[in-house]
Amino acid sequence: MDQKSFYDLLSRYENGNCTEAEKLWVDKWYHNLNSKNFKDLSSTALEEMQANTWLNINNAEQKPSPAVKVKKLWPKFAIAASIAIAFLIGGLYFANYNPAEQAFMSENSDLSLISKTNDTDRPIIIALSDSSTVTLKPQANIIYPKVFAASKRTVYLKGTAFFSVSKNPNRPFYVYNQKLVVRVLGTSFWVKSSTDKMPAQVAVRTGKVQVQENEKSTLFGLSKQKLAKPILLTPNQKGIFADHNLKKTLVSKPIPLAEAYNVPTSLSYNFKEESVKDIFKTLSEAYGIEIKSDNEQISNYTFTGDLSKKGLYEQLDLICGTISSKYYIQGTSIVVSNKN
Repeated sequence: MDQKSFYDLLSRYENGNCTEAEKLWVDKWYHNLNSKNFKDLSSTALEEMQANTWLNINNAEQKPSPAVKVKKLWPKFAIAASIAIAFLIGGLYFANYNPAEQAFMSENSDLSLISKTNDTDRPIIIALSDSSTVTLKPQANIIYPKVFAASKRTVYLKGTAFFSVSKNPNRPFYVYNQKLVVRVLGTSFWVKSSTDKMPAQVAVRTGKVQVQENEKSTLFGLSKQKLAKPILLTPNQKGIFADHNLKKTLVSKPIPLAEAYNVPTSLSYNFKEESVKDIFKTLSEAYGIEIKSDNEQISNYTFTGDLSKKGLYEQLDLICGTISSKYYIQGTSIVVSNKN
């Protein structure tokens, strides 16, 4: 909320022209303003701010003008000073206010919540009450119930973490952050909160997850018309959120499904004069990613080589290098092309 919007809201509140929701919020804000311990504002800074404010008022009062005018202007200066102080303190409050986190805390107020921050320089593993685990990256924070509710399992994340969720179809697992809500039944995936340099992301390793925008990411909530359309992600797919839009793409380092699920496989990556079309079919099956060519000529080429110890993109680099082609990612598919 910028200064103009904030001032407009206070003015409408004072004149009785705001909505019930806005009135309720302002009442709550004033309550928090009076009771909150503003840790980010030192006593020295607060004293200096107050002194400067009253100094300006006194200077204005001492300017030559008729006594009656000074008397009339005094309340206006006092009101202006009060609004200035309220706005400054309110700005500090809003700078650290996270509507999504506060909504999560309120909705789970009946549970015993634990807040854990990884203050180390390496990932730490947290075991949840349902046997799920969270690998918390450095500086990340997670809020979770000591014991999950009977109907669903919910946690709130700030930062980056890898989740390995135990299966329980009757108790869906939700990961909330400031921008997104991730719903799963039993799977493993990465969640990254948004930063100044990177949008919020979800990357799936096993299972399926549904990703949607957190409608409580703003102070007054988001309308259904503005919310991003939810997406469904499967292994090796990634969802990226920006400007109320969720886009599906591929992870930066896809891994074979057999490795992700820790199961044996009979697939071989050692090819001898095998058609590129069949190789793409093998790789598609291995990674769960559609790999296709944009013309029949590419499908007729053959390839010989051992790609066993290579990642998917390196495998494609070697194949494309021998047939004078290139590949690009199109949504959640890979397209091989020989067009310049």
